[in-house]
Amino acid sequence: MGEKRSHKKSIRLLELERLLELRPRSTAELAERLGISQRTIQRDLEDLRKLHGTVQVDTQGRYYLVTKTQQSPYSLLLNYTIFRFFYHQAPTHHQYFLDELHRHIKQLPEHIRGLVARDLEAYRRRNLPSDRVLEMVLRAWQERRVLQVDYRDLQGRRSQRKLEVWFLELNRWNLALYALARMPGSRHPGPSVYKLARMSNPVLLDERYSIPESFDPNQLLSGAWGVTLAHRKVQVVLRFAPEVIPRLREGDLPEAVEWHPLEDGRAEAVYEVNAGPDGYPFELLGWVLSWGSLVEVVAPEDLRVRWLGEIRALAARWGVEGVPKVSAQMAATEGW
Repeated sequence: MGEKRSHKKSIRLLELERLLELRPRSTAELAERLGISQRTIQRDLEDLRKLHGTVQVDTQGRYYLVTKTQQSPYSLLLNYTIFRFFYHQAPTHHQYFLDELHRHIKQLPEHIRGLVARDLEAYRRRNLPSDRVLEMVLRAWQERRVLQVDYRDLQGRRSQRKLEVWFLELNRWNLALYALARMPGSRHPGPSVYKLARMSNPVLLDERYSIPESFDPNQLLSGAWGVTLAHRKVQVVLRFAPEVIPRLREGDLPEAVEWHPLEDGRAEAVYEVNAGPDGYPFELLGWVLSWGSLVEVVAPEDLRVRWLGEIRALAARWGVEGVPKVSAQMAATEGW
């Protein structure tokens, strides 16, 4: 019985240490969090002080652990960015995942760590499903083992697939994770793109694979507006209104390969964009439409026709009159 009680106390002290590493807490808050009395918390704090000698009390009577966090501004940026990304994107409450987030938060300066710790607590309370897809994809990539998953395509059809994970990529627009993976035995020598959110029932198989030394993810993804691989590249010309040009040149959006100022203050930007096997740069259209009347598609013609068609469909849906039907000839008319 005594050994069992001692084990429970050791676990409790570890959790108490983790809580005090993040931000100052009162004995009432600690007691509620750990499900014990404040008197027991006081005894545990004394034991923790004997172990570490770094348990301190702030001016409000809250307890905290002093931790050394000397790091460069860029290390601060890296640790903070890692936490913020997974706070918004993490699909699971896996304990290993929480431990890693805790480790990164612990390295932040005290005044930042205290703020971020509240987000970690909110993250713990979020109602996330039990999902091991991310863990299994990472393990498959780490160990170079074939991963079997049920995969749902864009049409909602489900099929079982075996995948060799070669690379993971983040979509710059929604930060969703995608795997660049090849199906064993495929006639295609290179990988295809699979969205992790469409995977389910992952199983790590004993089959092994190797990633070719010639594989260059940067070459495949260069020119991607999201995660489309560079099977084909298309030159897209967009004409922007004067008021948005400074925003486009701030450096956090895909960079144009050419800029051509126009006499009326507008400017044409030329982009090299990855396209699907059919040559259509479908990933770009949503971004173009997000600029509303501040942008015009100049080329290629099929993208211009599709852009104008979307504008017409939007107007028709909301009962806006006076929007003409779009033809290829009209799409090529200057000024649209």
